[in-house]
Amino acid sequence: MCKRANTRYTHGSLLAEKSVIQNWVAESRMEIDSARLMVLQAAWKMDTVGKKEARQEIAMIKVIAANMMMTVLDRAIQTFGAMGVSDDTPIARMWRDGRAMRLADGPDEVHKMTIARRELRKWQS
Repeated sequence: MCKRANTRYTHGSLLAEKSVIQNWVAESRMEIDSARLMVLQAAWKMDTVGKKEARQEIAMIKVIAANMMMTVLDRAIQTFGAMGVSDDTPIARMWRDGRAMRLADGPDEVHKMTIARRELRKWQS
């Protein structure tokens, strides 16, 4: 997305100079780094206290990472325009594969339900 934005000239300027593209790049960077930190947190917890104790973090990252990937890829597709949905770039394949990943280990809704149940149990008196 960044490479395209820095090389695609349209409507009198580079895409990289457009505020909407800058916003997409900033949002994408923050979301990618946030998901990475959550992965590291889940991995650390698995290493230190075991998989069973890290179930909440594992479930959360399954939802967060897959959704972040789809959101960032959607922005990349928009940045590339029609070429983004063609097989001329890897973006369309990444989007197709990413969408399947949101179902592979159970749908987001199931993960969210278990996350919520575990969280709510912490607050039962």
